[in-house]
Amino acid sequence: MNLRWLLGNFTDPQYHISRREQFRLSNVAHSKYVPASAFWARTAVIAAPFLAAFALIEPSLAWAGLQRNDVARAAAHAAVVVLFWPWCAWMYRSLYARPVRMAMRDAGYDVCLGCGYELRGLDDTVDRCPECGESRGTVAFEIEDSPVKSGDRQ
Repeated sequence: MNLRWLLGNFTDPQYHISRREQFRLSNVAHSKYVPASAFWARTAVIAAPFLAAFALIEPSLAWAGLQRNDVARAAAHAAVVVLFWPWCAWMYRSLYARPVRMAMRDAGYDVCLGCGYELRGLDDTVDRCPECGESRGTVAFEIEDSPVKSGDRQ
């Protein structure tokens, strides 16, 4: 199971992309393919329940008679972070997965935009992804410092 997206890595693990290249692809995806309105709307949806949970910590501790207990306060804050972190990461993954694949496609990686399946090595007559059935399309262009060049493809 690939849980790398919990740490903000939205590229697929079979590509073995360096951390620097992942960062660059994420920046390209963010600036080129993710509209600012979608980003801020998703951030608001993520932040509202997270902030509400933090706002309820103090009244809950007071109700339980633990308002002066620093260990209880720290444990409550840690519990909110641990419970919300996977949900927040999943929400951003659902926003960034396809744009990152589009940025990978721009960088010369032959990747399915729907599921992230590596299409390199498939015959050119194959016009659909064998994994999900989405139209294959074409790789737009190659960036000079991309680790995948035309000669490297099988």
